Amino acid sequence: MPPNVALLRADIEDELVKLEALAEIFDTIREKLDLPPSEVSVYDRGAIGYLLHNFYSGCENMFRRIASFFENDVGTDSWHADLLRRMKLDIEGYRPAVIDDELYRLLQDFRGFRHVFRNAYSFELDWERERLVALRFEKTLILVREQVSAFLDSLDDMK
Repeated sequence: MPPNVALLRADIEDELVKLEALAEIFDTIREKLDLPPSEVSVYDRGAIGYLLHNFYSGCENMFRRIASFFENDVGTDSWHADLLRRMKLDIEGYRPAVIDDELYRLLQDFRGFRHVFRNAYSFELDWERERLVALRFEKTLILVREQVSAFLDSLDDMK
């Protein structure tokens, strides 16, 4: 494996390890999602929001490394949306798609939530919206693991 491919693999694997650590933390607060809204404090809502923010940021870190490696970086105006969209593109002869349409749609929700989270006070967050995104965390993480691992496997074929 060429050194630059090995570095890309190492960067992505490092990010996956961090996402696993994040998942362990998420497991400790998972039961909060089943409580009535009146029983979930603003503090807990903020903490859950921060975990969701970190999760998407970790995914985006991997996608930025992939885009940079394959020299298909995106512009500055709408790069967050463009980057995610490009990860579902199969560029024949260049690189396979990293994610499928289902994972793309799930990650769109996380990206949208992260934008709101960054621009609002935690007490202003819509708990029902946050809760819906949080309830998709486990499924999204499973798909990220599977699809990013499949992408890493495809790197072995690169010369």
